[in-house]
Amino acid sequence: MSPVPGVPSGPAALVGLVTELNSVRANGLLRLRSLTLPLLHSAAVACGYAEGDEVPPEAVENLLTAAVGQLSGETSRRAAEFTFGVGQGSKDWYAQDRRREAAKCFRVGTEWFRRNQEKLVIEQTAEAVLSLCRARRTPPAPSSRAPSPAQQQAPPSPERSPDRPPRSPQTVPVGFAHGTVPITVHTLSIELLSDVDVLVASENTYLEMSRTFRHTTSGRLRRAGARQDAAGAILEDLVAAELQQWLVEFASPGLPVAPGTVVATSSGALAARSVRRIYHAAVVSPRGDGGYEVSPGAVETAVTRIFACAAAERDAWGPPLRSVGLPLLGAGRGGLAPEDSLRRMLAALGPVLARDPAWDVHLVAHRWENARMAVDVLAGYGLPAPRV
Repeated sequence: MSPVPGVPSGPAALVGLVTELNSVRANGLLRLRSLTLPLLHSAAVACGYAEGDEVPPEAVENLLTAAVGQLSGETSRRAAEFTFGVGQGSKDWYAQDRRREAAKCFRVGTEWFRRNQEKLVIEQTAEAVLSLCRARRTPPAPSSRAPSPAQQQAPPSPERSPDRPPRSPQTVPVGFAHGTVPITVHTLSIELLSDVDVLVASENTYLEMSRTFRHTTSGRLRRAGARQDAAGAILEDLVAAELQQWLVEFASPGLPVAPGTVVATSSGALAARSVRRIYHAAVVSPRGDGGYEVSPGAVETAVTRIFACAAAERDAWGPPLRSVGLPLLGAGRGGLAPEDSLRRMLAALGPVLARDPAWDVHLVAHRWENARMAVDVLAGYGLPAPRV
């Protein structure tokens, strides 16, 4: 298959992407607009994150988030997130602080990481960018024979292709029983979302937020909501402290709350991204063996209570609360399959949106494969099953 003009491919592109990624690592995402990144810009356009000649910084950021999500191995993915600042609330960290945290993922010193693992992480990310671009190769020439009836069906839309990330954000009309409501799907870490009134953190039933270095929705929101110094050190653990205060006043610290419980706190430092509230949904219950499980009905109950809480608080804000950002509840350490989580959430969203279709619902997936699944499930939701 021939490469599409302007789409990076081949050994020279790999070398060029490594050079550009090193520039991103050194300068950070906040300086993307000032960097010369022709290959990354072409890749962002090819993968559907931008159109035309104008490539905004968020398009490159979304591309890098998708590429990092493709890396094999939890350690490499976490190190890459810190290296490029696409996760863990590290977008505005200095390069040396991101490098130090990335080195910790491999349990090596910063200088050793710089000379060894960092090079591999950057090369793997460049390969992942090329892998995303390979979906843009031109298809083979059609056969001269008449196509069969099955072949006469319309080909899948490029934005629905299973081997490439969806455009982010992407709004999908979802057919509920009461009518069609748009839901917007984002492919990025939830703490990077901006201009969404409420972000939801999936918590355990003890309402203890994940540690700030953990690769979880709770840990990311905790770190992003904390007040930090210029080096990224946490000065005040704002969101976790407020959640602990709720436990002291309304529950019993050290004892579990009912699955599906939802607690509202401020957004802490995330207010700078125009996030006004964080809702903590107790979805996963610890097991005796150290693992977690999702109790029956916990996801559905949590979704219902999230919007009940938002409705109760809505008019106390100016302008009123309108938008809610949801992760795939219970699909992390809770062990639910991502599609199972989404379908449980949709079962609860139907009645919620029937009562008030004005809610602006955002679904946030860190891995592009989950975002791809979400787009496909949402697009087909409510349609009759095909006849066999």
